[in-house]
Amino acid sequence: MSCVLFGRVLTSRMRSVRMCSDLQKVSNDPKRSMFYINLGGDSVAYLQYAIDSKQNVITFHHTFVPDAGKGKGVGKQLTQAAFEYAIAQRMNIKLECDFTVKYFKDNEANYSAYVLK
Repeated sequence: MSCVLFGRVLTSRMRSVRMCSDLQKVSNDPKRSMFYINLGGDSVAYLQYAIDSKQNVITFHHTFVPDAGKGKGVGKQLTQAAFEYAIAQRMNIKLECDFTVKYFKDNEANYSAYVLK
């Protein structure tokens, strides 16, 4: 492989790493009841939730990841951030979203004390 080609490949991979690190910034918008990741342009991945403050329960309703974020762990990042938020706020968690149910099953040892059955 020539030095020029190797440089182009390396630069391309470095851009990909930077893009992935940008994806890790999960934000919470309490007014819209959603955690989200801006994927660039108009692409936004999100996890919608509702909080019942009387019962001290957060319900995860729906997760959406556009094509630009699929297969990159974006849904997992959103869900992990949502679980961490709920735990930090000392809330119980109710799962209505299929993706969050799957995430919970894959990580049950970490979160079983917080999830309502």
